Amino acid sequence: MKKRFFPGLTAIAGGIGTAIIGIIMNMVLIPRIEANTGGIRCFDMNFAYKPETAREFLNLVDEEGRFIYLHRQLPLDFIYPVFYTLLFVSLIYLLCKRGKLRRVFITGAAVLAVCDYTENIMSIIMLKSGVPCDSFAIIASAVTSIKTVIMYLLILSIVVLLVKSIAGKRKGKVNNADN
Repeated sequence: MKKRFFPGLTAIAGGIGTAIIGIIMNMVLIPRIEANTGGIRCFDMNFAYKPETAREFLNLVDEEGRFIYLHRQLPLDFIYPVFYTLLFVSLIYLLCKRGKLRRVFITGAAVLAVCDYTENIMSIIMLKSGVPCDSFAIIASAVTSIKTVIMYLLILSIVVLLVKSIAGKRKGKVNNADN
């Protein structure tokens, strides 16, 4: 049986799932978690943070915020990479025709998901331990930073590929009009 991949359909499904989960997390759950943290953001909302910041967040987050983080936010954040990886891989597949470059971008999307899952696991451990050791908080922060950089690079790459695709189609229409 031949395997089929429908990048247009999977891009739409991935985009819808990414948008719905992103809205729930960013508009509902994260504000509730951060309500009593004095402006200190959740672990995965910081580009980089020091162990002191992680300890301060854990000291300030109230019982409700910790419950929401562990039992609402993080379970959704384990589903989130499935949708955005599906979206990214589908868009890359549609927009990038060269095999080697396509593989590089798709590998980047897979590494992004692995970083996100690692970050989530580390967040669970820090939330449950209450006081993370400095080296653990440093590693968790590094994974978050790597994830963020890869995310922005992938988004930028997709935008560049999209612009090139649109420009190529317009150029083709201009050439066809001249003939």
